[in-house]
Amino acid sequence: MCQDMLSFYVYFEASLAPLFILIGLYGANNRDKASDYILIYTLFSSLFMLLAIGTYEVLIGNTDYQSISLVVLNTDLQCILFICLSIGIMVKTPLVPVHTWLPVVHSESPLAGSMLLAGVILKLAIYAIIRLILPSLSDATVLYTPVAYLICVITIIYTSLITLRQSDLKVIVAYSSISHMAVCILGILSNNIFGINGSLIMSIAHGFVSPALFIIVGGILYDRYHNRLIYYYQGLITYMPILSIYLLILSFSNIGTPLTVNFIGELFSLTGAIQRSTIIGIISALSVLLSAAYMLKVTNRLTGGIKTPYISLTSDCTYRENILMISLIIPTIWYGLFPNGIINMIWQSTRLLYIFIILR
Repeated sequence: MCQDMLSFYVYFEASLAPLFILIGLYGANNRDKASDYILIYTLFSSLFMLLAIGTYEVLIGNTDYQSISLVVLNTDLQCILFICLSIGIMVKTPLVPVHTWLPVVHSESPLAGSMLLAGVILKLAIYAIIRLILPSLSDATVLYTPVAYLICVITIIYTSLITLRQSDLKVIVAYSSISHMAVCILGILSNNIFGINGSLIMSIAHGFVSPALFIIVGGILYDRYHNRLIYYYQGLITYMPILSIYLLILSFSNIGTPLTVNFIGELFSLTGAIQRSTIIGIISALSVLLSAAYMLKVTNRLTGGIKTPYISLTSDCTYRENILMISLIIPTIWYGLFPNGIINMIWQSTRLLYIFIILR
């Protein structure tokens, strides 16, 4: 609801305060390290964003969105402001090479912190691009999109390959979040309606699927066995069939399988990226293959085979856990089957944003 950049910046940074408190009070053994990562990365990157906002204040006299969007700045100044704002957004997304804080924070934070970070805080980067960059820095966006696309492709491939080598289940989900957010950035910077819509849809889809996966690996399984290693589990389908069904649905959703809202988001985002840059878009489509590789690895290991000797038989999902999982799975499937419900909500606003960018 903020109508000026300064207020947005204040709340943009304040959003990390609850996460910082949750980690400090309820985090794992290395919670101090995770808290330091949040402070160092976000405070450093925020200085550049604050510098850009201060420049707007000096040049225009205020930081109101409407006033800034109506002012046409010269290209050199737009490029400087674009770089400053992008540094802050890049850390929040995050993209390579400033992504290292996210797996550490996820692995040390409690379940509530991981859900908050994956479901809400990461999406602020997409909103920041829509609010701060696209309306006022359109020329710089066109110039720097190839660089941003290259960073996104490196992020997708690198984090996906790293995910295949991880053994901590929470870290696997954390790295998958980085890869999917890079696809969102590809869509939002595509400079066409398909890409912008796809980025928003995928952000919403990721806000359902990623917290649900964290509930499974960091909540349900960890509460029962106090272990997050992937090699600790096997054969869950024999004595936890309901949990296994949830895991299968969410794994295929995270891959971007048809009939899920993630498929709509990835399809639109990659279509927009291909329209903007055919080669980069095609390479980015590897994200579907790579995400299938690591998610099927997790699903096959946890649900397939016979029970490992390390774990004892436990009860399946409780009533509370079923409510949590169903409340996140239903929107994922519903909007995958009937995507017009979510497309109609955002199509008009993205169309107006696209027209405004073109007319500038």
